[in-house]
Amino acid sequence: MKIADTFLALVKRASTDLDVERISEDVRVFALRHEGLPTRRKALLMVDATARKAALVGAASSAPPGWAAAVATAPELAALIVLQSRMIVGLHLLYGGELEPEERALEIVAGLASGAGLSVGRRLTVRLAEELAKKLAARALGRSFAHFVPLLGVVASAALNYGVVQAVGRAVVARVERRWGPPEIPGSGPVLDAAGRIA
Repeated sequence: MKIADTFLALVKRASTDLDVERISEDVRVFALRHEGLPTRRKALLMVDATARKAALVGAASSAPPGWAAAVATAPELAALIVLQSRMIVGLHLLYGGELEPEERALEIVAGLASGAGLSVGRRLTVRLAEELAKKLAARALGRSFAHFVPLLGVVASAALNYGVVQAVGRAVVARVERRWGPPEIPGSGPVLDAAGRIA
């Protein structure tokens, strides 16, 4: 099985195994805890919380020396996909949107791709998702080399995971706002500021 196929299989598995009811409840509690804040601020707080968890995953998987750290790359990648999948679905729920099960995997790949700086349109096809998965898998494989330098690898992996999840989260927030619009404003769709930019 190719790396891209494995990556795509992980994303599909993560998207179908997600406990959406639990995520929905977590999002509800999170939103209540930050009741006075606008949805975008809540979303960015959610992204930051996920990025901190991802940094811990990166640090923990890089702690073993040498080849043992490289072996920890696959579980780290799986954990990151699950963390980011939960965040992506949670952001959709925070903005009042619900994704159908088959739509979840495509949105997760779109979010991961956007965060990696790959161009993603508003709608994804399965073929495009597979192409994006190949590119993302190649980037993830390149990251695994940070594990070979003991202490530096721990710091580098933590920082890399934090930065990647921040980028993915911010890209998903923009994507979700374009799709569902901020819930504070009645109606749906993007909200424009005076200059014509999406607010």
